[in-house]
Amino acid sequence: MREASNDRQWVLRIGGVSAIVGAVLGVVGNLIHPATSGPGHPEATAQVIAESHIWIPVHLGLMVAFILMLGGLVAIHDSITEGLPATLARFGLVAAIVGTAGGVVLLALDGFAAKHLADAWVSSRGGHRDISIAAFRAEDTINFALLSPLNMVFAGFTFVLYGLAAALSAVYPRWLGWIAVAGGAGGAVSGVVQAYIGEPSAITTALGIAAPTIITLWLFTMGILLVRLGRQLRIANGASAAQEETIGTRHRTRGE
Repeated sequence: MREASNDRQWVLRIGGVSAIVGAVLGVVGNLIHPATSGPGHPEATAQVIAESHIWIPVHLGLMVAFILMLGGLVAIHDSITEGLPATLARFGLVAAIVGTAGGVVLLALDGFAAKHLADAWVSSRGGHRDISIAAFRAEDTINFALLSPLNMVFAGFTFVLYGLAAALSAVYPRWLGWIAVAGGAGGAVSGVVQAYIGEPSAITTALGIAAPTIITLWLFTMGILLVRLGRQLRIANGASAAQEETIGTRHRTRGE
């Protein structure tokens, strides 16, 4: 039992740090990500990507952020162990794994394939230029199509479920859970709207800023709480071990 508790405190502490670092990387990556016009303006978008020297590093950083945030969500799942909240966290973890996989695919396409296609368009000449921009536009359209399920599954369902789990549990402040529910609902709505229009709009832009900001700050805060929970569990384990050692010493003394 003590070994299982010791393993759990490491999951909480490492997952907490993972959530904090992942949230920071995600915020920084989104802040410095070059702004593009979307599939409706392929030439302008391709020009921005081709001229950007940080395009690939930014997307690599965001990919790492996704993996680290998933580590934090694993720890949150393990911190909620009883009743309906634990069940909600379990389903939230499934959504998080699916969403992270989709995020990695999207970042690979947007970060690497789009960059190479944009570079090919800039260096092409004559009739090849039209062919190159057509290929780039098709790839960019796919990127925005993948953004819809990413928003619905990762930014939406995942944090609605985790938020409900946190709000209904006795582990975290109830208000903190409802904040995640609100952010996740915004992410899900953004994904649905994105699915219908296929390119940026005023609604998706507003929700695309608000929802990720809320869930990222929530995950950062949860990371801090996870580290604290891990430390408390370590102290409790240490006290339990010391008590067991004291009892064992007394028994040995009496036996002598």
